Amino acid sequence: MTNNPSLRRWLVLGASAMAFGAMSAPALAADAEAGAAAQDQSTTIDTLVVTAEKREQSLQDVPIAISAFGAKQRDLKGINTVQDMTNFTPGLVYSSSNDRASVRGVGRLTNVHAVDAAVAIYIDGVYTTSTVLAGGPPLMVDRVEVLRGPQGTLYGRNSIGGTINILSPHPTNHWYGEVRAIGENYGYSDFQGVISGPITDNLKFRLSGYKKDQRDGYFHNVVPNMPSEGTKRNEYAVELQAEANLGDHLTVWGKIGTLHWDNRGGPGARAGIGPVGGPPYEEALADPNYSIIFNPAFGYSSGIQPGSLHNLGTTTVNPAATDPRAFNTNTPLSVKLTNTFISSWNVKYSFPTFDLKYIGGWQKYHYSLHGDLDGTAVQSYQMPLAANSVCGVVHAQFVAGHVAQDCSNLTINGTTTYDYQELPTWWSHEINLTSTTDGPLQWILGAYYYHESYSNPYNFYQPDQVQLQHPINAVANPDGGFSYSNYQMVTKSTAVFGQVDYKVTDTLKFTVGLRYTRDTKYGTEYSRTVSFADGVEPLVYAGVAANLPPSLLAALGPLGAGVSTNYGSLLGNITAMPTILNALSYSKYGVPLDTIAGTGTLAALTGAFANAGNGGYDLTKLLAPTTPGNTLVGAKGVCSPVTATSDGAGGFNYTQYTIDPTTGMFTRALCDSSSATTGTAGVEWSPSSDLMVYGRYSRGYKAFGLSAGGALASPEAAPEHVDSFEIGFKKDFGHTLQFDLAAFYYNYTDLQAPVSTQNCKGSTCTNVTQFVNIAQSRSMGVEIDAIWQPIDHLQLSLDYSYNPTKILKADKFVDLNNNTNWAATGQPALYYQPESIVGNALPQAPRNKVAINGNYTFVFNAGKLNLGANFIWRDSSYANIFSRRWNMAPSWDQVDLRGSWTPTDGRYQIILYVKNVGNTLGYDAAAAGSKRDTTNFPINTGYNTSFTPPRTYGIEVHYKFF
Repeated sequence: MTNNPSLRRWLVLGASAMAFGAMSAPALAADAEAGAAAQDQSTTIDTLVVTAEKREQSLQDVPIAISAFGAKQRDLKGINTVQDMTNFTPGLVYSSSNDRASVRGVGRLTNVHAVDAAVAIYIDGVYTTSTVLAGGPPLMVDRVEVLRGPQGTLYGRNSIGGTINILSPHPTNHWYGEVRAIGENYGYSDFQGVISGPITDNLKFRLSGYKKDQRDGYFHNVVPNMPSEGTKRNEYAVELQAEANLGDHLTVWGKIGTLHWDNRGGPGARAGIGPVGGPPYEEALADPNYSIIFNPAFGYSSGIQPGSLHNLGTTTVNPAATDPRAFNTNTPLSVKLTNTFISSWNVKYSFPTFDLKYIGGWQKYHYSLHGDLDGTAVQSYQMPLAANSVCGVVHAQFVAGHVAQDCSNLTINGTTTYDYQELPTWWSHEINLTSTTDGPLQWILGAYYYHESYSNPYNFYQPDQVQLQHPINAVANPDGGFSYSNYQMVTKSTAVFGQVDYKVTDTLKFTVGLRYTRDTKYGTEYSRTVSFADGVEPLVYAGVAANLPPSLLAALGPLGAGVSTNYGSLLGNITAMPTILNALSYSKYGVPLDTIAGTGTLAALTGAFANAGNGGYDLTKLLAPTTPGNTLVGAKGVCSPVTATSDGAGGFNYTQYTIDPTTGMFTRALCDSSSATTGTAGVEWSPSSDLMVYGRYSRGYKAFGLSAGGALASPEAAPEHVDSFEIGFKKDFGHTLQFDLAAFYYNYTDLQAPVSTQNCKGSTCTNVTQFVNIAQSRSMGVEIDAIWQPIDHLQLSLDYSYNPTKILKADKFVDLNNNTNWAATGQPALYYQPESIVGNALPQAPRNKVAINGNYTFVFNAGKLNLGANFIWRDSSYANIFSRRWNMAPSWDQVDLRGSWTPTDGRYQIILYVKNVGNTLGYDAAAAGSKRDTTNFPINTGYNTSFTPPRTYGIEVHYKFF
């Protein structure tokens, strides 16, 4: 890795010299005149055909901002992943660690399925929830089209930010077979293959697949014998297509496929510094993110019992302090994708003046992610035992023989893990009618239906902390989890749409489109919270002690909240109360409790709590919400009936949930619906065949969201809307220069933003994520796509975007990552003050992005040699609505080099490449921090990051059989 600016500058200059200095290469090409016939694609800019408006058009004839990537272009520039594609698409940001896409600051900020994506993903016309498939190999992905800006007519389902169309290559009329093999450092291998051809005159097929493996991850665990992580792969995919011509007018096409990951990189894989952050570890006694459990990293502090730390390996400081690709955990990461089925089908019947087309699909998968939550290798440690503590008193009286139960140091079992799963299944159906005449009037009409059912359990565990398994006065918790969340939901979306294009003259065309969409979501959410922490368990003892006469309680000494050493190994053991009370009594008065309080006091107390349990404390009911305002009016988005229960003070609490007596789960029904009329209006002026100027207004909509699984008092966020105004210019200067420019302005209302907040009852708090609406935001900017062929064989391209964004109107919100923003004096220290976010940038919206590619083709008698280079630079961006340093991805740059040899017959191709030549730290998207020491940031604390890959290099071989 290098962060040396001078070295990076020389690398950039060297790459530029290779690409641009190649203009002086006529001497090398002098012996290649005989190969002039092979110049076919070396002297002109290719014309790319797209289906952005659901009919085939040249890219330069589509009056919207669009980037498209065909198989040839991807091979030329080395675009192998969605992140690579992002680099060459103005305005597009993609987080490979959580599979979220944003365009021009409008995007997905959560993976909760009941809160929709803002960039619609379509695979062969079928809506999907994942962007990752856009990075499939060229043998299985023929073209990717990124439509920037709201697509509120033809792609209406949650396309408020834009649309990504993924198109598969179809079966061929002739026999075609190809294999590809890639070898790369980090033990990476990739084998791909395809065979396609006719079965009969009217039926053809295509079978393709790949197998990818990577033995070594981009991040290394400093714990001996623990595996590396980050983009390790054991992955394969298989796909079968068939296409039939049933007569002169009817065509049927379909595909089925499967995909499997096992410890794969990408979504969920380690991508940066762990959840605790950089230097040093946060060593507070309470977990900095989950105050209801002890913090494993406290085991690295000086506050534990000397010699009690059990730690895998010898590292006790965060290794990311000196090596950003090092980590220290005792639980390996597991990422799996199983039970995956992908299918889609198209049926087209051609009438004399229009086509009738049906597009359908069914998909499902099971994604599971399991890993280390605390970012340490702490297995256990003990709390010290103070002589004057409750436990110290009990121990002394045990030694004296006055009580039968001893008290010793409390053991904290530090292994803390998480388990996250997604299990969706969805259907998609669309019918459209598309005109096919050559007249001035073109039109398309359609209807759409989408149905998805899904569940999303995500749970946090301290599996070895046995007290969590036996909550006091609650059902058993055998998994040792401290936070459980799940939801089982259904989403339905229906729409009708139409668009009309009318050419008033040969050079002037108007476009009008409308779409009506209705979205419905319903289902059930589940949640449970169990605590074992110093801040909660003493409250239980205080409640027990409340059964004693006040004078006796005062006489016996501390029984309220205190440090963990007050109770030592008896913390959480409610049945130890008689022992504790007797020990305190012996210590102070030399006699047992009953001697002071009267015969039967201790027996009565023992009987009252005999079946209470011995362990943690179930907070589920304590933290469960009442209705807003504690009235009979239910919360929006909640469909459970409102019930009234006595509050013990003459009033009532109004709730909309139940606690399952078998599982202890908070259970609540959620449901609602929203609808919108969206559309577009545009004008297009084409005074010549090589110039188009357009203006367009588009209205975008994203359905309401439900913060399912959070047990929140107000779980629903209102729908989003965008009013987009765009002007564009597309010009071809002969066959040597193609220049596209788009300028846009968005009025963005009710952005659905995730905000972490504390759900507190008294001093007991747990962190939850709710979705709020940001009243008004602005996104505007300029985007440039240019390709220049100044001389034969040399091609240069530029992709640039300038996108300043700003939040204009919003309520104040709490940033839990800012741990110096305490509440006013006199309020509990656990509470934070809300802060203004007006003026902040929109999340995942770098102000500037630039990508430059240069490549030169040397033409010889034997074939063609192409040498190319990429330079990529991206501005800083923020992960959420708080534009703070600890939520920021810094600016970064990268240089790639690539060379390929193709013989004259084109039978094979050999490619050598190096990506990230300077081994710089790149950031594929911003990641939010966890509790930060903001006063000393970044000197005494770190921040979360999501890195692009380090330097990689390899060889790629293609071979065509037919």
